[in-house]
Amino acid sequence: MGEDHYVVEALLSDFPFLKEIREYVAMLKLRLEDFQHAPNLVEAAVKKVEEALAPWPSKQDVGALTSEVKILSHPMAMALVAMLDSPFAKRRFAAHEAERYAVALKNMREGQKEVLKYIMANVLGMRVRLDKYPHEFWVHFADYLKIAVNLNEPRFKLVNRLLNKGYVAVTRNEAVTLVKNGLEKLIHERLESMGRIEPPDFLSEHVNRLKRILESTRQKYSLESVRLDPSMWPPCMIALRKRLLAGEPVSHFGNFATASFMLRIGMSVEEVISIYSQRGDFDPRIARYQVEHIAGLKGSRTRYSAPSCTTMQAHGLCVEEGRLCGGVRSPMQFYRRRAKAMKGSLEHERTQPRQDGG
Repeated sequence: MGEDHYVVEALLSDFPFLKEIREYVAMLKLRLEDFQHAPNLVEAAVKKVEEALAPWPSKQDVGALTSEVKILSHPMAMALVAMLDSPFAKRRFAAHEAERYAVALKNMREGQKEVLKYIMANVLGMRVRLDKYPHEFWVHFADYLKIAVNLNEPRFKLVNRLLNKGYVAVTRNEAVTLVKNGLEKLIHERLESMGRIEPPDFLSEHVNRLKRILESTRQKYSLESVRLDPSMWPPCMIALRKRLLAGEPVSHFGNFATASFMLRIGMSVEEVISIYSQRGDFDPRIARYQVEHIAGLKGSRTRYSAPSCTTMQAHGLCVEEGRLCGGVRSPMQFYRRRAKAMKGSLEHERTQPRQDGG
C-alpha cells in the first residue's frame, strides 16, 4: 500500500483517536444535552459500556453501525463511564476498548502494517521504522519502554529484545500488543482527566442500570478472590484433581476442564502446572505452554472459560449426574455459591463481639 496517509486514514475512518477524527468531533461542539435527541448514539454508547462492564460480556455488532455512530458514540461512552465515578469501571472500559481495537487491527486484511505504524507514530507518539519480516517494526527504546512497561511476559523485557542503534525489533503481532497496551493507557488517562460527570436526567436510568451491572461484576470478582479448600470444589473437579495428583490418566478434555477451572478460581499458572506434574508423561515445557494458552497468555490470547455442566456431562465427567450440586449450570456457579457462603460466614464472624472479654 505504501506510505499513502490518505489511504491509511480511510482505513481508520471510524477510529476515534485519530487527530482528524478528534478535530471533527471538537468542531461539532457537542454537549451532553445534544445527545438527548440522538437515541441511536445513546444506545450505541450504552451498549459499548455494558459490553465492557458485564461479568460475561457479549460482543456488540459494531459492523452494523455507521461510521458516524461509531465516532460520536465513543465520547458519549466515555462520559457514561465518568458518570459511574468508579476506578474499576475506568480500568475495565479502557482494557475492553483497547482489546476491541486490537482485534480489529488483527483482522485487518489490507494495509495492516502501515496502519499499525500510523497509530504507533501519530496516536501513541512512538518513533518507529518499518522493515521486512520477521522484525517489521523498529521502535525507539525509550518509547518501547513507556508502552511495554506493564507487559509482564519475559519476551517483552528489554533485556530479551533485539536492539540496534537505539531501536527495538518488534514483530507484527508484538506491534498489535504494543498498540493495545498503549491505547489502554491512553483511554484510561483520558477518563481520569474527565473527572466525575453528573448524569443529566435523560441518562439517569441508563447510568443506574450500568451501576447495577458494575456491581454485579465487582461481586463476581470479589467472590472469585475467595480461595476455597479443594475439598469444597465441585464434585467433578474434586474427582479430576484427585486423578491428576494420583498420576491417573485423564482425557484431553478433562485436562482442559480442570486447568480452565483452576485458572478461573484464581490459581496461578505455576500452581496449575504443579497439579499436572504427577502425570507419567509430564513435560514441563508442554504443560506450561498449554496452561498459558488456556489462561490467554499464548496463542490467540483468548482466556478460556470453564465448561458448563452440560458439556461436562457430554464428556462423561459429571459426578452422580449432578445430584450433589444443587441444580447449578456450571462448576463455576457451584464454586461461586460456596465462595459466597464462605465470604458471608467470614464477615459474620468478624462482626460478632468477642466472648473472651478482649
